[in-house]
Order: sequence, then structure tokens, then C-alpha cells
Amino acid sequence: SPSFNMGLGPLSLAVLGQIVVFFVIVVWCEDVVKVTVPGLGQLRGSLNVSLWTKRTIYQFEGIPYAQPPSGELRFREPVAAKPWDGELDATKFKRRCPQALLEEDMNEINRTQNIEDLEDCLYLNVFTTQKPTLCSKRFPVMFWIHGGSFRVGSAHGFRPNHLLEQDVVLVTINYRLGPFGFLSLQDDNIPGNMGLLDMVMALQWTKEHIADFCGDATQITIFGQSSGGSAVSLMLASPLTEGLFQRAIIQSGGSLCDWTMDHKAADHALEIARVVKCNGTNQQIYECLKNVTVYDILNAHSTFTVIDEANAIAKYHQVTVNGGNHAVVQLAGKQKFLVEDPKITFSEGRYHKVPTMVGFTMHEGTMILGNIYDFILNRNLTEGSALINNEFTEAALKFSGIKDPSGAIADVFNEHYFNRSQVGNFTLMVPGLTDICGLLLLKSCIFLQAKKTYKFTDTYVYTFNYQGHITKWGYNQGLTYPFPGGVAHSDDLVYLFPDDKGNLTEREKIMAKTMVELWPNFAISGKPTPATGV
Repeated sequence: SPSFNMGLGPLSLAVLGQIVVFFVIVVWCEDVVKVTVPGLGQLRGSLNVSLWTKRTIYQFEGIPYAQPPSGELRFREPVAAKPWDGELDATKFKRRCPQALLEEDMNEINRTQNIEDLEDCLYLNVFTTQKPTLCSKRFPVMFWIHGGSFRVGSAHGFRPNHLLEQDVVLVTINYRLGPFGFLSLQDDNIPGNMGLLDMVMALQWTKEHIADFCGDATQITIFGQSSGGSAVSLMLASPLTEGLFQRAIIQSGGSLCDWTMDHKAADHALEIARVVKCNGTNQQIYECLKNVTVYDILNAHSTFTVIDEANAIAKYHQVTVNGGNHAVVQLAGKQKFLVEDPKITFSEGRYHKVPTMVGFTMHEGTMILGNIYDFILNRNLTEGSALINNEFTEAALKFSGIKDPSGAIADVFNEHYFNRSQVGNFTLMVPGLTDICGLLLLKSCIFLQAKKTYKFTDTYVYTFNYQGHITKWGYNQGLTYPFPGGVAHSDDLVYLFPDDKGNLTEREKIMAKTMVELWPNFAISGKPTPATGV
């Protein structure tokens, strides 16, 4: 049979092997980037590329900005992270903060809580397109706060591949959630707003260290969506954030929305404490809660939340804000994130006056409408029921905390959003119901935010109306609804960050590229436009 001889003897083969090994090592090294952060230590990061132009992205993931908030630090203000010895592996995300989303999450928590410190979660991630050791200039910084009702979520799903097509540095963070971040007894032991104080510490870390990643510490834009948008709005109202940021983007949330604040925080905290059998004085309750397992605290909070919401919906009255995942006006604590209701702060003009962009998606209301449909279906409220015929608008107003003793507001809503042929037919009422739900629970408070801020500073308002094939619609996995989600709550995120549900079509890429001009434009100049084709 034919043979092929390169003329390589044993020595040549050995040399070739060394060359191959050397080549592999060189390639491996090129996938690693290092930076020294003064006062903290050395980081080893990794490389990525932007989606369309394949710009090199230097990424540093899982950087500790605070000490693990467990043990004596549970429910307390965050404490800055200590310097580390040697080289810190910053090539992957660290764990999410404890949260009760799915049954498998709770099962995993129950399995690992005695093995690992599940509360060790206060990490941030930095993404930059300049090699940190070779900065030619400092880029504006975009500081992202994820949503999730202050109960769930993490930085994990927010990748840099879209936004870093532009000359910005992206920072994403984890912060404490649910009762670990928002429970409040209104005393020094459990003051509340711990998750928000985490954000402040992460922002302080960014202000101090972002220059080491080619970021401009004098040009920081905070932006967030849903409860993350509410957090941005709260940052504007907090006395602790003066000078920490220069612009703000509020997406589908706000501190003026009734669901953001808990005005009965101590009462709600006591109810949650009772579920885990922690009773007595506040000091005794704190000492008890400090030693309750992560699983039991999350389970108690979930149980309390479900019962509270079910009772409110069943009686057609306002959902009382449940404790453990809302901001509070602090009466105690070494660091008071909020000293008055944000509604007062904005009305009196005592907020940080920086350029602000606010907005929402076209069909925000479908998120709430899904919950309402579940309620109707579960209780067999068929077409023609009293609720569908003439009580829905009244119930929606009560649900949103709007007082309407005369029924005048309900009459105006019914006249504006429905015609007589639609009333009594849930399917035909869906467009009107969607608008009512979106207006009452999100859009009205976002408009109010803009109305308060435009008097003193540049304020831009947008509505996101583009409907693509990827949607965030369907938070209740496995359920289907006899109506479309439309341009649903969170659908705008598909275009700012890569989504694991699939690739964008060519038309959707145009939308994504437009948004990836508008958002960074605002971070760079304080103005979202001009952007091509807008």
C-alpha cells in the first residue's frame, strides 16, 4: 500500500511534540487576562467577543465586593470585602443569592446548606473592551441592577456581548434578595434595605476601582429593569448615593409604584418570624432568625407571600405589600438608605438631579393579566360571571390601592377601555384589561416619575413597542393562556443582552443594534439620540 514519509526521526518527533505543547500553552495563555487591583489583589479573567463586530471583551467575573453576609452579618449592613492572597480566579460567575423560585432550587438549597455558605453571594462582574494594563482612554461605565421583584434573579443572565459593541464598561452585580435582603424589624439588628445597601457598596467599589478596568469613575450610569428599575429610582432618592453616579435609566419600574415600598415592614417581619417559630422581643427574634437555616427562612417567606396574595385576590381588595422583598423607610440602622417616602423626596425635589431616561414595554399588563386569568380559571369564574361583567375594573383599582368610593374612576375606565359588546367576554376584553393592568401597576407611576424629574433635569421617556419572536412572556412555566403576551414585561432585555432562548433574526438584530446605540449613547453623552434610523 502507498506510504507517506515526512522523514521525521525520533529526535524530530520529540521537537515537534515540544512545539505542539508550546503552541497549546501560548493559545491557552491568550485566553487569560490579568489585572492588579490596588488594595485588593490580582485577578485572572478571561476573554470573550462582542456579537457582531467580534471586539475582544476582557471579562472579570465573581469579584467579591463585600464579605459573606452570613452568621453575625446576616440581616446587617454589608461589610467591604477583604484583600485576597495570591491570584483570584475571576473566570466564572459565583453563586446566586439565596432565592425561592422553583422547587428544584429549594431542593438544591436543602441539600447543600450544611456544606456550603449559600449566603456568600455578594460578587460583581466587570466587562471591558480595553486590556486593563493598556488603557488608551477611560470609557463611561454602565452599572446594571437586575430585576425579579427583589425576590429572585442574579447577574448571571446579563452578558456583555451586545452592549460592548460600544465604548462602555459594563458592571453587573448580585445583591441579597427576599428576606435576607429586605426583611425589617425597624431596629438596628434587622434595619431593612440590606439588598439596597449591597448595591450602594457595589457602586462604591465601582467608583473606587473601575479605572483599573479602563472605566471612567466620573461617568457612571446606573440602569435596571422591573425591581431593578425601582432600585435605580430609589438610588435617586437615597442620601447615601450622592456623587456615585451621573445618569440613570429606569426600565419598567420605579420607586413611586406602590408595590416598591413596605409601610408595615415590622408587622410583616413578625409574621414571617412566627412561621419559623421565632418569638419574643425583637432581640430574641433576631438571635433566633440568625440561626434558622436558609431553606426554612425562604420557605417561610414563600408561604407567607402566597397566603397574603391569595387572600387579597379572593376578596377583590388591594394586595397588602408582603414583608421581606420591599424597600422601607428606615427608622434604624447605621446606614439609612431611605429616610422618607420616595414620593415625598421627589415631590419636594430632594433627589439627585442627574439626566434620567424612563420607559416601559407596550404590553406591561399581560404579566398581571396572566395572574388574573389563573385566578379566574382556578375558581371557575366563567364568561358572564359578575367579576367579568361588571366587577373587574373595580377589583383592579382596589388591587392597585386606588380609592374609588363613588365608582367614578371605574366608570371612566370602562367607558374608555371597553365597548358594550366586549363586556362579559374575557377574550374580547383582553386588550382593554391589558392596558388597565399595565397602567395601574407600572405605567402610571413611571409617568409620574418623569413628571417629577423633568422640572429639574433632562428626562427622556420611551415606550418599547417592537415585537420579536423571543419573549419573556410566561413567568408561570408550563401554563398557556388564550391570549398573546404581546410586547411583554422584560421583552426589551432580549435586545440589550443575549438571550438563551435563541438567536435573533436579521430584523431583530436591527432592533438590537438600535438599542445598543441608544442606551450607551445616553451613558456617554446624557442623550439617547442621535442613533441611526431613530
